Amino acid sequence: MAGSRTTHPLLRWLALAENTLIAVLLASTALTILAQIFFRYVLAQSLSWSTEIATDLLMYIAFVGFAIGVRDNAHVALHLFESRFGVRTRRVLRIVELLILGGVLGAIGIGGAVHAYEQRDVVSPSGVPLWTVFLALPFGGALSAVHVVVEVVALLRGAEVPGLVMAVPDEPGGESVPAPAITGGGV
Repeated sequence: MAGSRTTHPLLRWLALAENTLIAVLLASTALTILAQIFFRYVLAQSLSWSTEIATDLLMYIAFVGFAIGVRDNAHVALHLFESRFGVRTRRVLRIVELLILGGVLGAIGIGGAVHAYEQRDVVSPSGVPLWTVFLALPFGGALSAVHVVVEVVALLRGAEVPGLVMAVPDEPGGESVPAPAITGGGV
């Protein structure tokens, strides 16, 4: 059942789109910074827009990266005491963690959407409409929320809880120990 989170064609497509988008954003940021370096130190002519554009791109990198972190189960979770609980309690704890994360994502997304709407008529000094910059918050929040919902549904359907995979004992007759809590839960 754990593989059900990764086998649906739409989720695989979404993961590919997120990975491609983050790669394009990172490359665009690097090229913007390199262009600024080239213009400033080689041509002795600074670009007026490069710092602002690089910062705007970093906003999208942060929130799309957050969605990828949720997808890959690389977000902050309560793993300190999980090994002391049974499987059912761990599942409930994981669902509660995801619901809290979903609430935070909802607040970020809604707050970002409201702020983007409020900035709809404001343009930055370099000519970028500010609503396009603040759209990163609801966009990243929505992508993250999709992954939270997928994970909660999978857990409710009986999928394996991340971190519950038992490692092979080191010695014959020895006890199994919990594997590391962070697993590749994504695509």
